[in-house]
Amino acid sequence: MKHAKINSHFYDECKKVREAVGGIKNIELINRCSTRIRIKVIDITKLNLNKLEGSKIFVKTLLKDDFVQLIVNENIDEVFLNLLKSLKISYEEIPNDFEVRVNKEGNFFKVVTDGISVIVKPLIPLLITMAIVATLSNVFNGIDFGSGTLSETGQFAKAVGEMFDILQKALNLAFSIMIPWSIFKLMKGSQAIGISIGIVLCFHGLISTNDIMSGEYGGIFKWFGDASFLESGYPWKISYVGQILPIVAMSFIAVYIERFANKFDIPVFKEMVAIPMITISTFFIGILLVGPLGLLLTYGMNEGVVWATTDNVAKYIFNPILGLALPWLVITGLIQVLVVINLQQFTTFGGTTMMPMFTQLNIAVATSILAVTIINRHNKELKRTAIPSYSLAYVSGSTEPALFGVGLKFVYPVIAASIGATVGIIITTFAGVICTNGNASLLVFLSITTKPEILDKFNIHTIAGGPYLWMAIAIVATFITTFFATIGLSKIKVFKEMNAKVLERDFSVN
Repeated sequence: MKHAKINSHFYDECKKVREAVGGIKNIELINRCSTRIRIKVIDITKLNLNKLEGSKIFVKTLLKDDFVQLIVNENIDEVFLNLLKSLKISYEEIPNDFEVRVNKEGNFFKVVTDGISVIVKPLIPLLITMAIVATLSNVFNGIDFGSGTLSETGQFAKAVGEMFDILQKALNLAFSIMIPWSIFKLMKGSQAIGISIGIVLCFHGLISTNDIMSGEYGGIFKWFGDASFLESGYPWKISYVGQILPIVAMSFIAVYIERFANKFDIPVFKEMVAIPMITISTFFIGILLVGPLGLLLTYGMNEGVVWATTDNVAKYIFNPILGLALPWLVITGLIQVLVVINLQQFTTFGGTTMMPMFTQLNIAVATSILAVTIINRHNKELKRTAIPSYSLAYVSGSTEPALFGVGLKFVYPVIAASIGATVGIIITTFAGVICTNGNASLLVFLSITTKPEILDKFNIHTIAGGPYLWMAIAIVATFITTFFATIGLSKIKVFKEMNAKVLERDFSVN
């Protein structure tokens, strides 16, 4: 989607859509899949679909309940981008490409999660690169092929392994630095100042949270040496690398400091005092106030999640509950909170308890849509949408097209995915599978870690058979459970009726 370009012909056609649906104030949400754009309108009496007659990009226009459906045969990403532009909706400011809410306010948690999504959105290429590099680093340095890791097979392989290890750490640093840039970009601030704030708060002269948590500079409440402020023991030299929520907070503080500084319309004063004070004041607020509080927040969050996901008793309560909730967390956007936790775990411990669960989620979602496709195998329009979406989920771990394009419309595939993911998560929890940051899909086997130093941080020891075997068993169990749960639920009367209604409403061509 990010590669789609503004097309003057598409834009002119999309302006007709705005007029045909009664203007932007008559739109509640816009939903899209691989073949259709669906616009849910507030008042159908304001529609004038005759204005779309003869359109060359919308091959057919349908009105189903309160949804105006625009069938697009090709270039749907480009058409969708131009539609957003014609509606004066900024693509950079929407949290979800597949369902855009226009005139409906969300609750506090929805606003927060949408905000996280918008901040992370420009950083997705970096996140993808981080996942791939972490996977390659694990292939060289973390996977024991029987006679040791690849990096232990020779000097050249060792050097390559070290290069990937350095690259991985550098990308973790880059991600922390780029967060202020993304926030300044979103808030229409000076992006150069955003970058500079990211650099000064992550400067290598500051001490990493890992070093502080290790006890090298004292306990969590008893800092000493270079980490403390004078003789008081108050910590000040704390790096923001890996502290995602604290650096987000500091970025917003900096944005509002810049807005305050811009009120001074005295040229010399503004350039020589006000603008430099943005970075200077942000730095001192960051290291003296937010840094120590952020360290406690990061420490508490990491320790709390690790305890909940690895404790001998708690993990059999927390993990299955999370498994049941995961598909719905994706739909509501709350999954972004877990994505932040996953990144903080990885940067702190070198591994994560979230990745095995994300993998079972993605396999379950893909399988549920595969089952829906088989159930409705005679509907070609559904297959055009479903096959690319579940294939993408299996290979890349991206489930939004599957959930928003198909699953959420039928409901029962999402329920089945919850059940299937939970079964797989119980197995990986029992077996003690830990991953590095990587691809939560069928490629997850390249991200499984067996490093004792990482497993010890989680107090986990994989049971007999090894993590690769148990991950395979978990994926198979997730697939089988989800597939038959989807088939079974589809035969229940309420879902059978819903299935027929959705096919007629969303995947018919009449």
